[in-house]
Amino acid sequence: MNAYAITARRLRLAADLVDARAHHRTRSLVEIVSNGFRSAAGAFEDVAADAPAVLPEELQDALDAIGLVMRAHDFHLSAALVGYAAAPVTGTLPPLNGHGAVSEGLARQDRDLQIRRRTILTDLHLDSPDGEIVAFALRALAAIHYQHEQLGAAIAVDHSRLVPAQRAATGTRDA
Repeated sequence: MNAYAITARRLRLAADLVDARAHHRTRSLVEIVSNGFRSAAGAFEDVAADAPAVLPEELQDALDAIGLVMRAHDFHLSAALVGYAAAPVTGTLPPLNGHGAVSEGLARQDRDLQIRRRTILTDLHLDSPDGEIVAFALRALAAIHYQHEQLGAAIAVDHSRLVPAQRAATGTRDA
Protein backbone atom coordinates (compact mmCIF):
# COMPACT_ATOMS: atom_id res chain seq x y z
CA MET A 1 0.00 0.00 0.00
CA ASN A 2 1.21 3.50 -0.76
CA ALA A 3 0.98 6.43 1.65
CA TYR A 4 -2.37 7.56 0.22
CA ALA A 5 -3.95 4.12 0.59
CA ILE A 6 -2.67 3.83 4.16
CA THR A 7 -4.05 7.29 4.95
CA ALA A 8 -7.41 6.39 3.36
CA ARG A 9 -7.56 3.27 5.53
CA ARG A 10 -6.77 5.24 8.67
CA LEU A 11 -9.36 7.88 7.77
CA ARG A 12 -12.05 5.20 7.37
CA LEU A 13 -11.06 3.70 10.71
CA ALA A 14 -11.16 7.18 12.26
CA ALA A 15 -14.70 7.66 10.87
CA ASP A 16 -15.76 4.39 12.50
CA LEU A 17 -14.12 5.51 15.74
CA VAL A 18 -15.99 8.81 15.69
CA ASP A 19 -19.28 7.00 15.04
CA ALA A 20 -18.67 4.57 17.89
CA ARG A 21 -16.95 6.73 20.53
CA ALA A 22 -17.59 10.43 19.96
CA HIS A 23 -19.98 12.11 22.36
CA HIS A 24 -21.72 15.38 21.66
CA ARG A 25 -25.14 16.71 22.56
CA THR A 26 -25.75 17.44 18.87
CA ARG A 27 -25.57 14.08 17.11
CA SER A 28 -25.50 15.79 13.71
CA LEU A 29 -22.05 17.22 14.52
CA VAL A 30 -20.75 13.72 15.19
CA GLU A 31 -22.15 12.67 11.82
CA ILE A 32 -20.56 15.69 10.12
CA VAL A 33 -17.14 14.71 11.49
CA SER A 34 -17.47 11.01 10.67
CA ASN A 35 -18.75 11.84 7.17
CA GLY A 36 -15.84 14.26 6.79
CA PHE A 37 -13.41 11.46 7.59
CA ARG A 38 -15.16 9.15 5.11
CA SER A 39 -15.20 11.80 2.41
CA ALA A 40 -11.51 12.49 2.94
CA ALA A 41 -10.82 8.74 2.80
CA GLY A 42 -12.55 8.59 -0.58
CA ALA A 43 -10.51 11.51 -1.85
CA PHE A 44 -7.28 9.84 -0.72
CA GLU A 45 -8.31 6.60 -2.44
CA ASP A 46 -8.75 8.54 -5.69
CA VAL A 47 -5.11 9.67 -5.71
CA ALA A 48 -2.97 7.66 -8.13
CA ALA A 49 -0.97 4.84 -6.55
CA ASP A 50 2.31 6.29 -7.83
CA ALA A 51 1.62 9.85 -6.66
CA PRO A 52 4.34 11.45 -4.56
CA ALA A 53 3.65 11.43 -0.81
CA VAL A 54 2.90 15.16 -0.72
CA LEU A 55 -0.47 16.28 0.54
CA PRO A 56 -2.40 18.18 -2.16
CA GLU A 57 -3.90 21.45 -0.97
CA GLU A 58 -7.54 20.35 -1.39
CA LEU A 59 -6.91 17.27 0.75
CA GLN A 60 -5.13 19.38 3.37
CA ASP A 61 -8.14 21.73 3.39
CA ALA A 62 -10.49 18.78 3.99
CA LEU A 63 -8.39 17.54 6.90
CA ASP A 64 -8.11 21.06 8.32
CA ALA A 65 -11.90 21.39 8.24
CA ILE A 66 -12.36 18.15 10.18
CA GLY A 67 -9.77 19.24 12.74
CA LEU A 68 -11.39 22.66 13.07
CA VAL A 69 -14.79 21.15 13.90
CA MET A 70 -13.20 18.71 16.35
CA ARG A 71 -11.31 21.50 18.13
CA ALA A 72 -14.37 23.77 18.24
CA HIS A 73 -16.56 21.12 19.92
CA ASP A 74 -15.89 18.63 22.67
CA PHE A 75 -16.39 15.15 21.18
CA HIS A 76 -14.41 13.41 23.97
CA LEU A 77 -11.85 12.58 21.29
CA SER A 78 -8.89 14.71 20.35
CA ALA A 79 -8.53 16.43 16.99
CA ALA A 80 -5.04 14.86 17.00
CA LEU A 81 -6.85 11.90 15.42
CA VAL A 82 -6.72 13.79 12.11
CA GLY A 83 -2.94 14.11 12.35
CA TYR A 84 -2.43 10.42 13.07
CA ALA A 85 -4.67 9.46 10.15
CA ALA A 86 -2.80 11.77 7.75
CA ALA A 87 0.71 10.98 9.01
CA PRO A 88 1.62 8.56 6.20
CA VAL A 89 1.30 11.44 3.73
CA THR A 90 2.35 14.37 5.91
CA GLY A 91 5.25 12.56 7.54
CA THR A 92 4.50 14.18 10.89
CA LEU A 93 2.73 13.00 14.01
CA PRO A 94 0.84 15.25 16.39
CA PRO A 95 3.11 16.28 19.25
CA LEU A 96 2.37 15.49 22.89
CA ASN A 97 4.52 17.94 24.83
CA GLY A 98 4.71 18.06 28.58
CA HIS A 99 2.60 20.67 30.32
CA GLY A 100 5.24 21.61 32.88
CA ALA A 101 3.15 20.62 35.88
CA VAL A 102 4.45 21.69 39.26
CA SER A 103 2.35 19.29 41.33
CA GLU A 104 3.92 15.84 41.45
CA GLY A 105 0.65 14.01 40.84
CA LEU A 106 -0.18 16.05 37.76
CA ALA A 107 3.40 15.76 36.49
CA ARG A 108 3.19 11.97 36.90
CA GLN A 109 -0.09 11.86 34.94
CA ASP A 110 1.53 13.93 32.19
CA ARG A 111 4.53 11.58 32.00
CA ASP A 112 2.25 8.52 32.03
CA LEU A 113 0.29 9.81 29.04
CA GLN A 114 3.51 10.51 27.16
CA ILE A 115 4.78 7.00 27.93
CA ARG A 116 1.51 5.40 26.78
CA ARG A 117 1.71 7.33 23.50
CA ARG A 118 5.35 6.45 22.97
CA THR A 119 4.58 2.76 23.60
CA ILE A 120 1.87 2.70 20.93
CA LEU A 121 4.09 4.45 18.43
CA THR A 122 7.21 2.41 19.25
CA ASP A 123 5.31 -0.86 18.91
CA LEU A 124 4.26 0.26 15.40
CA HIS A 125 0.56 -0.45 16.00
CA LEU A 126 -0.38 2.24 13.47
CA ASP A 127 1.55 0.39 10.78
CA SER A 128 0.00 -3.02 11.41
CA PRO A 129 -1.52 -4.89 8.48
CA ASP A 130 -4.37 -5.83 10.86
CA GLY A 131 -7.10 -3.18 10.71
CA GLU A 132 -8.27 -3.98 14.24
CA ILE A 133 -4.84 -3.18 15.64
CA VAL A 134 -4.70 0.10 13.70
CA ALA A 135 -8.22 0.96 14.93
CA PHE A 136 -7.11 0.22 18.50
CA ALA A 137 -4.05 2.43 18.09
CA LEU A 138 -6.10 5.32 16.68
CA ARG A 139 -8.65 4.97 19.48
CA ALA A 140 -5.93 4.87 22.14
CA LEU A 141 -4.04 7.83 20.67
CA ALA A 142 -7.20 9.95 20.35
CA ALA A 143 -8.05 9.13 23.98
CA ILE A 144 -4.51 9.82 25.21
CA HIS A 145 -4.47 13.22 23.51
CA TYR A 146 -7.94 14.03 24.85
CA GLN A 147 -6.85 13.12 28.38
CA HIS A 148 -3.70 15.20 27.86
CA GLU A 149 -5.80 18.21 26.81
CA GLN A 150 -8.01 17.78 29.89
CA LEU A 151 -4.91 17.44 32.05
CA GLY A 152 -3.58 20.68 30.57
CA ALA A 153 -6.69 22.48 31.79
CA ALA A 154 -6.26 20.99 35.27
CA ILE A 155 -2.60 22.00 35.32
CA ALA A 156 -3.50 25.56 34.31
CA VAL A 157 -5.92 25.74 37.25
CA ASP A 158 -3.27 24.27 39.54
CA HIS A 159 -0.72 26.84 38.33
CA SER A 160 -3.18 29.69 38.88
CA ARG A 161 -3.58 28.58 42.50
CA LEU A 162 0.12 28.02 43.09
CA VAL A 163 1.46 31.22 41.56
CA PRO A 164 -0.36 33.61 43.96
CA ALA A 165 0.62 31.43 46.93
CA GLN A 166 4.25 31.40 45.80
CA ARG A 167 4.21 35.18 45.31
CA ALA A 168 2.80 35.67 48.81
CA ALA A 169 5.44 33.37 50.28
CA THR A 170 8.28 35.26 48.60
CA GLY A 171 6.78 38.73 48.94
CA THR A 172 6.83 39.41 45.17
CA ARG A 173 4.05 41.14 43.23
CA ASP A 174 2.72 41.17 39.69
CA ALA A 175 4.59 43.48 37.33
